[in-house]
This record gives sequence, structure tokens and C-alpha cells, in this order.
Amino acid sequence: MIEQVKNVIVGIVVAVLAYLQPIEGELRSLFLIFFLNFAFGYLSGMVANGEDFSFKKAFRCIGEAAVFFVLCASIYMVGEFKNNEAGALQCVSFITYVIIYFYATNVLKNLKKTFKKGTTPWMIVAFLYYVLRFKFIERIPFLSDYMNLKNKEHENDDN
Repeated sequence: MIEQVKNVIVGIVVAVLAYLQPIEGELRSLFLIFFLNFAFGYLSGMVANGEDFSFKKAFRCIGEAAVFFVLCASIYMVGEFKNNEAGALQCVSFITYVIIYFYATNVLKNLKKTFKKGTTPWMIVAFLYYVLRFKFIERIPFLSDYMNLKNKEHENDDN
């Protein structure tokens, strides 16, 4: 009985993975950025703040990743159901790039915390963070507008 349940679960997983094969690259990219975010977040907390491993933070990171995986898979599925696979792939790609941008800035911010200020690794990471945070956004449609809006909202919240 257990063997049959195991075979059914494996069959379902394989079928879902085969169905999502067109967005495999995006899903792998997301997995990598979420892994890096988890690893460097943990390292940053350990080095900069002397924190121990936190299951709460780990589950939150895994939960966030799951939400974005499900979002991308759902968008792809809806696009395919509407017979617009190309549009769905483009939408999933755009969302993936946005996710990578925000998580990459977080990874670099955490890396800055792990290196001693003024050292060569810190300066390299600080420069990359500056470029990604302030210069790269000019190249992504609507992102600079969004960041300016969020900064104004934050300033209004402080007043």
C-alpha cells in the first residue's frame, strides 16, 4: 500500500515537472536566488549580529519562495489555458527578473554586513549594491518610478 502511494506521488511530481518544463529556467533561477538569499541572510545574521539559526526565519524564507514559485507556475498555467503560452512565458520571465532584482539587492546588503567595512571585499560588494540599487533601476521599465513612489510614501509615513 505504501509503495503504491509513493508511486502515485512520484508520478504526480514528474507530471507537474514535465508540464512546467517551459519555465524550468525561470524556476531554477528563482531557486538559486532564494538559496543565496537564505545563505547570505543566515551568514549576515551570524557574523554581524551573532544570531543563531532561526527556524522561524528559515520557514519564512521557504514560504516566500513557495509563494513566488506558485505565482510563476500559476501564471504559466493560466496563459497556457488561454492559448497564449508566449505571453505567459514573457510574463513569468518579467516577474522572475523583478524577483531576482529585489532579492539580489537583499543578498548584496547582507554581504555588506558580513565583510569588515573598508576592506576590499566590502568595497566591491558596496559598489555592486550601489549600482544595483541606484543605477540599474533606470534600465528596468517602471522600476525607478515605483522606487521613487515608495520613497515618497516612506517620507510621508515618517512625518
